[in-house]
Amino acid sequence: MNVVGYLTLTLVVIVKTATFSLLTDDNVHNSTNQDLVGVDGQNVDVFRQLLNQETIIRMTLVKNVHALMKDMLTLKEDLAVAKQKLSSTDHEISVLKTEVQELKLENHVLKNESRVQSRRLAEMERNITQISENHQEFQRNSDVDRKAFELNVSDILADIKIEVRYLSITLLDLNAYTRQMENDILVQKNLAMFESVNSSLENFNVMLMATDNKLSTRVSDLEKSQGGVLSSVSDYVNTTVGSLKAELKDSKFEQLKLSSTVTSLEMFRMNLTKNNCDLKKVAFTAGVTSASSTWNSGTLVFPVVINNVGGGYSPSTGVFTAPTEGHYVFFVAVVEYSSQDIRVDIVLNGYSKVRAIGYSSAGAQTGTNMAVLKLQQGYTVWIRHHGGKGYDTQSTPFTTFSGFLL
Repeated sequence: MNVVGYLTLTLVVIVKTATFSLLTDDNVHNSTNQDLVGVDGQNVDVFRQLLNQETIIRMTLVKNVHALMKDMLTLKEDLAVAKQKLSSTDHEISVLKTEVQELKLENHVLKNESRVQSRRLAEMERNITQISENHQEFQRNSDVDRKAFELNVSDILADIKIEVRYLSITLLDLNAYTRQMENDILVQKNLAMFESVNSSLENFNVMLMATDNKLSTRVSDLEKSQGGVLSSVSDYVNTTVGSLKAELKDSKFEQLKLSSTVTSLEMFRMNLTKNNCDLKKVAFTAGVTSASSTWNSGTLVFPVVINNVGGGYSPSTGVFTAPTEGHYVFFVAVVEYSSQDIRVDIVLNGYSKVRAIGYSSAGAQTGTNMAVLKLQQGYTVWIRHHGGKGYDTQSTPFTTFSGFLL
């Protein structure tokens, strides 16, 4: 389009030049130098005006030509730039064509995938429809089966109720029969026991007769030396035999007597155990004989046992375990190490009860405290670190832990 414009502008300039040349008869020299002789004044004025106009037109044309030349140069430069842009545009067009081709391929692939997905979607819809139909069919079948099951359950429950009634009647009959059997067994046991007792009595009578014979023989021998002893022994034997016979006649009385005896013995044993526990003494004192400058956590163990009545204190763990219920008194004394602060607690079953503090204001500051605690059998008491660091002692301990039962 720019080239065509330039060509059109050039043609217009040429036509204008030719037109102006016609006014001067194709002469380009200045017409003011022509011979004006023989020309009348009016024509001369007109001719001068024409010459002036021609001069103005020529100057304007020259300016236009110069401007046109500049425009031509500019157009050439623009044309070169346009050619470069056109070449780059061609490259971009080729790139765009390539991208369009790739997009077409992708579009084709997407169309194929879309068709595949459409087929899959249609298949899924068919499957969903089939599943829905199957679900409805299953629901209908389930309703039918449920109704049939409810009818069967109702019939079965009615049969079970009838069977339960029959079983109740049978259990009542069985209970009555069991009671009758128990009575019969009890009677048979009593008869067997009575037979056994009678047999035992007969055997005992035989033994008594034999014993009487032996005693008679021995008594006859002893009569010669000890007449008074014979009468006493005979009375004692007769009394013992009579009491044994009286006790053996009633076996139930014997069983009750034995049961009462066993109960009395058990109560006596329990009272004896309680009295032994009440009379048991519990007391301990333990200490440490080696100082520590770094102890800062856990249980303070007193490994040196001075006294441990009742065995409640463990020197390996530092824990006292109450061997019996009661009120106990506990006392702790701890000496801080080399102006270091130390704080310990008397602990019952993991809960701190009282605290002993040895401040670090001066050396050998001692923290002491005492607690009276009610303990059940198996309760535990120990000394636990609360704050500070280290403790001091000597071979004769002055960091100690003591306790006793009130």
